[in-house]
Amino acid sequence: MKSILLLIDHKKNRDMLCQWLTKQYQILSPEEEKDFVAEGKRLLAQTFDLCLLDFGAILKLRQQMLAKREAVIPIFLPFIFFTPQQDIGLSTDHLEPLIDDIVHMPIEKVELQTKLRVLLRSRSYSLQLKTVQEELNQALSKEKELNQLKSRFVSIVSHEFRNPLNGISGMTQILKAYGDKLSPEKKTEILAGLQRNVTKMTELLDDVLTISRKDMGKLQFNPAPLELEMFCRGLISEIQIVFNHKQVINFVYQEETKKQFDLDSKLLHHILTNLLSNACKYSPKNSVIDFEVSYQNSEIIFTVRDRGIGIPSQDLPKLFDSFYRASNSEGYQGTGLGLAIVKQYVELHQGNITVES
Repeated sequence: MKSILLLIDHKKNRDMLCQWLTKQYQILSPEEEKDFVAEGKRLLAQTFDLCLLDFGAILKLRQQMLAKREAVIPIFLPFIFFTPQQDIGLSTDHLEPLIDDIVHMPIEKVELQTKLRVLLRSRSYSLQLKTVQEELNQALSKEKELNQLKSRFVSIVSHEFRNPLNGISGMTQILKAYGDKLSPEKKTEILAGLQRNVTKMTELLDDVLTISRKDMGKLQFNPAPLELEMFCRGLISEIQIVFNHKQVINFVYQEETKKQFDLDSKLLHHILTNLLSNACKYSPKNSVIDFEVSYQNSEIIFTVRDRGIGIPSQDLPKLFDSFYRASNSEGYQGTGLGLAIVKQYVELHQGNITVES
């Protein structure tokens, strides 16, 4: 319901207007037993859609009325001047900056209602326009943010591709120049290095494609019975080989945890590999990484705890955003896609992921 403020100093006119309008509008009006100026200032500070005022109110509250109009710009807030004089104009300093329309007394109720509807409709359009403008500003801000993300993505991915490509280029040049002179062991070592770099590039492409599939709603989720403890122990062995047993992974599988669950083994492998790899990557040599699996209230809880470099508090809220990397991760390889993908895969399992530092 639209609200109308009656700043009518003439009590009889105020009572008549209140009686006319109260069925269709919410009416704000000074309390009779209180000071008109104090009440007017209080009411002008509130939110309303239209103000009816007379000359007495203008004389007493003109500055406050102008301040109210100024405060709500660019939204249109109509003020209607209620007067018994038939030849009043808008040329005086008191009226011109303040009044949007004039109602001459006596006036028919229907005519007044028409004037009110027209001005209130204009106010509604003004409010809608403001909403559209805010949405447009948000869209422009989002577009700017996306453009920044794209630029960051291109920079990160270019850097991440350059390292394995340089490695591949260097090793192929060695094979090309000295291939017939290399020992079988050296050739095997170079070929293994080539394979590692190709695998690294393939994994990076897979991450990019995963983000793309998520945006298009094409991520697949295929749960099946899985022997969880055996699965986790096999995954730990893979991680320790990759990181050359740099850290000790302390695995705890609580006895009350069931042995078998319906899980997507491919997605779970990616989730746990990423979390354990991060724990190893950001932790010092010979430190301990705890990996615990428990079962509470029909939920599986995976806990990975390391003694690494930690995460600055200002980075925690954005840690699972695509392409975001913590401010203390400089010098460590990464694209900022890993945890974003982990979060998506956890949510496909109807789970959630949290982080503490």
